[in-house]
Amino acid sequence: MDAPRLLVLIFILLILFASPDTQTPSPSQQRELNHLVIQERHDLSLLVHSSYGDLNIAEGRWINVTGLRKQDGYAWDLLAEVQERARQQTSTIVEAWHRSNDNEQDLVDDESTKTLNTTVPAPTIVQQIPLYQNVTGFVHGRWVRSKIANGVKAPHLNLTALAPRVSYTTEKYTRNITAWEGNLRIRLDEKKSKILTSEETSVREITAELMLEDGTSGGDSWDVTLHGVHYPQNGSIVLTTTGQRFAGIFVLPHFTLSEKSFNLALQLLYTTLDDAIKIQESASKTNALSPWSSSPQSTSDLLFPTPHCEYIMYLQQHPVETSSTDVESVETELMDPTGRLDISSPPLKMSALLFSPDCGFVLESKGPPDFAPQDGQHLQGPKIENYIRSGRRAVLAYAVVVCAELWLLQRQMREASTPSTRSRISFYTIGIMAMGDGFLCMAFLVISIVLDAAFLPLVATAFLTFLSVSFFGMKFLMDIWTVQGPERDERRRQQERRRPPVSSAPTASVPAPSPIIATAGSDTLPLPVTAARPSSANVHPTTIQQPSESTAGDQTPNTIQPATQTTPGNTARRELSVLYTRFYLVLVVLLFLTLYSMTWPSLLRTIYIRTLTMAYLSFLIPQIHRNVMRNCRKALQWRFVVGQSVLRILPVFYFYLNPDNVFFVETNTNWVIAVFGWSWFQVWILVSQELFGPRFFVPRSCGSWIPAAYDYHPILREEDEESGASFPIGFTQAGASSLDAAVASSSSSHPAGAKKGEGNGKGKKSFDCAICMQSLEVPVVPLDAESGNARTGATGMGVGMKDLVFGRRAYMVTP
Repeated sequence: MDAPRLLVLIFILLILFASPDTQTPSPSQQRELNHLVIQERHDLSLLVHSSYGDLNIAEGRWINVTGLRKQDGYAWDLLAEVQERARQQTSTIVEAWHRSNDNEQDLVDDESTKTLNTTVPAPTIVQQIPLYQNVTGFVHGRWVRSKIANGVKAPHLNLTALAPRVSYTTEKYTRNITAWEGNLRIRLDEKKSKILTSEETSVREITAELMLEDGTSGGDSWDVTLHGVHYPQNGSIVLTTTGQRFAGIFVLPHFTLSEKSFNLALQLLYTTLDDAIKIQESASKTNALSPWSSSPQSTSDLLFPTPHCEYIMYLQQHPVETSSTDVESVETELMDPTGRLDISSPPLKMSALLFSPDCGFVLESKGPPDFAPQDGQHLQGPKIENYIRSGRRAVLAYAVVVCAELWLLQRQMREASTPSTRSRISFYTIGIMAMGDGFLCMAFLVISIVLDAAFLPLVATAFLTFLSVSFFGMKFLMDIWTVQGPERDERRRQQERRRPPVSSAPTASVPAPSPIIATAGSDTLPLPVTAARPSSANVHPTTIQQPSESTAGDQTPNTIQPATQTTPGNTARRELSVLYTRFYLVLVVLLFLTLYSMTWPSLLRTIYIRTLTMAYLSFLIPQIHRNVMRNCRKALQWRFVVGQSVLRILPVFYFYLNPDNVFFVETNTNWVIAVFGWSWFQVWILVSQELFGPRFFVPRSCGSWIPAAYDYHPILREEDEESGASFPIGFTQAGASSLDAAVASSSSSHPAGAKKGEGNGKGKKSFDCAICMQSLEVPVVPLDAESGNARTGATGMGVGMKDLVFGRRAYMVTP
């Protein structure tokens, strides 16, 4: 199958496999859906008829739902301590805010403190604390293992009793955290959430996508989806996962911190859960099986179910640090921008507390007062409006970088317009840069499908990178490939000459059949197919002469040509088609491999990304190698070399030096220094090749793998005058004798402390140029009068080191 057809087939198969399954559920899936709806109706009925305090482990009160029964064996003994820790975090945050704002209100008042600890602040305090009412955005930071769960052993659960309808493939739990600290990132979304408002406060739905990274075990990371409620007046958020072993969302009000918050959450969830169950009952698609799944994007749980740890999370928003205006005006400007310059939008800041009842661990966000501010600042991040705005600016800034790269590439293509200059340029240097631009083009297109808010900047930048690859980069690659074709053919022929001849097995000689003598015009039968044919060594081409149509009797011989011929044009087109196919095939494979690497553990993902980055920024290495192999210089313009090196390293600076980058990459100054040093090391190698020769750093012991090359700029020595080596044909003996006299007189007239190489004609000899017929002086290493050898070293040399290194570039000795 041809390569283009194979690519089309692979692309179609990828689309088919990546498309969501929208078929109607099978009978078994329909039965599972009906059983799930019945179970959810039962859990919702129990929630409606429950009250605050029904879940009290100390008093032996349990709830008859999955995961909250006594026989289930979950670590609910830690729930009271976790709730108390969440209340302490709220009190500490509010007290710290009042101290920072010199508030004279007595926070030790019993009623006020009681209200704070129950997560429903008093109206006087609510009016003073600036909080975002809509917390849609991102927060990230570090987590540490809490002291609450110290000494607590992980529960041993009976999976068959908890989920009798599920056949787990393993008993090993995923999402289990064993490290002492790691990274944490949360994406909060309440754009389309329902709101329930009462006289004193309100509550609204919220969804969180949690990325929890384990600091050990190879850097495993887990993506979890949690659902819960948000109390905008005090910034408190309660979230939980839901699964077949844990009815989290149906018992979430029992995890709240006060009776008032319990009643608000109960009223809100009764409405939202009932609506969701009705959608499940009327759903005809399998993708509506579990709207509260903790891993909705994962299909492996359906095929190979594995137990995972369930989570309960408490988030507390910190007061917004703003001095320009009230928070309500800031949120209004973010949602409906009017161009006001006097409003600044501070980032979100939250404290987190994570509890796993079935795995028995508790995690906290790292920050004051338990840790120093330089060790951690809890969780911080931008609101979604600021995130989209910074993303647009980053994409537009990179569009400017792409325009600059295009300008440099166009100027380089204009300079390399002759076969001589194109033959010096490395094909792989331009290919690596084109591959990087093509990879970014496809990445921008993929991101634009997901992120609608930045669709136009992403598509515009993708179009610029597409121009850089298809119209400029690939054209330049084709020109270089075509010019360097004879060089590849010659190299291929040399490899075939070095290859030892293949000895064929001896075969029995079959005597050639004797010729059949027949009369003229008689018919003879052809030889059988098994008969031996005459040897091709004795067969000579036969020239058939035919009379010309224009001249009767013309006996000009015409050799019969074969029907199909391989012309240089056909070969070039075939090679270019193969070049296109391989280029885009490698590009597609690299893109899918990078997308797949997002599911790897963080350590492996980091190694892969950094290896890919170093390979991309090593685009000058092939040019250095080609300079050595061909003994050539000045392949690329210095403007192109320096400009491309600077422009292509700017994204690395953005991601690893800017803590507010759009991908939340952790800053790493040492990695930036290493990448910067590697890029400029390549540039200085090219500079050194320009000054000291393309092979100045190659030891003589490695000369076996370097092809021999003629040195057009040798250092001329007087010892080569007699043999004629390295001396041009136009060397004048008269000039040489006069120069020797000048050197002798200058050496006798200068004092001992005088500098060498000063004065006209010292250490130089005259030559006649065979092209322009002009006399010129070039630096020559003179002979030592005592030893008769050329002088070496810095003293007594007769010519300066500067003249030898840089002056020899002013002349050329042709073979």
